[in-house]
Amino acid sequence: MEVGLPSLPVSETTTWVAQLIRENRERLGLSQSQLAERLGRTQTSVSLWESGKRTAGLDDLIDLADALGVEVNRFLPPDRAGRPVAALLRATAERLVDHQLYEAVDQLVAEAEVATMPEAQVSVSASAPSHAANELLEKAGAVSPPIDVRKLCVMCGVLVLERSFREALSGLVFAYGDGAVVGINADQHETRRRFTMAHELGHYLLRHHEQASGYEDRFHIDLEERMPPGSDWRAERAANDFAADLLMPRRLMAAAFQTTQNPVQLASRFNVSQVAMGIRLAELGLR
Repeated sequence: MEVGLPSLPVSETTTWVAQLIRENRERLGLSQSQLAERLGRTQTSVSLWESGKRTAGLDDLIDLADALGVEVNRFLPPDRAGRPVAALLRATAERLVDHQLYEAVDQLVAEAEVATMPEAQVSVSASAPSHAANELLEKAGAVSPPIDVRKLCVMCGVLVLERSFREALSGLVFAYGDGAVVGINADQHETRRRFTMAHELGHYLLRHHEQASGYEDRFHIDLEERMPPGSDWRAERAANDFAADLLMPRRLMAAAFQTTQNPVQLASRFNVSQVAMGIRLAELGLR
């Protein structure tokens, strides 16, 4: 679902990308409409990219590179060409909300570039959300609530960084080296941060970052009650299902329900929101 965004000052990256799209389109003798058809986008989108009125997102750049027969790195300014992950993340982040959010994500990526990544101790092979969550819980030896989701992230080789983002942004994840980096909005409630952490871990373990036309450093953004341009609703649902199964496992829920049927008490025991607990109880037929 397309998210309406306020206009932003044109950045160097936006100008660079706009020029290269136009030059490479013309090199192939394509009209804007013909390029749009190749991309599965509208002619208006191509026009906005070439005029610099809209920044092409990460998925857009991947598709553009393929359609125009160039490497993705071709769309990066010379001084950024050696850092495709960070540069592409920043280019996409520019259009999310405003420069305040851009700067927050920019800082997150910069910190990830110098941080020590945790070494993965466990791996998950299951592809179904519930199976993947249960496999991780079993390998980690998690036997009682609340589930230590941050510890699970570390065991999976995922670095978690909590930073202040705009309220609309809950979190993001991107593949980095042999692991991944998860950014969490530090200003949100603990239960929301825990669910976001599990959600983004789900994206990584379910290998959604590998479903991007061969570009292995795709990233996912979790926006409150809406999805950013280019998001796959199936991937978002799968990540939500993974998070629910991870934080509120069926076996542990059934055992806890024998002790109390009070949703508020159960939410406190599993350290999740009352809303999340209510939904989970309904899913399990316990309500």
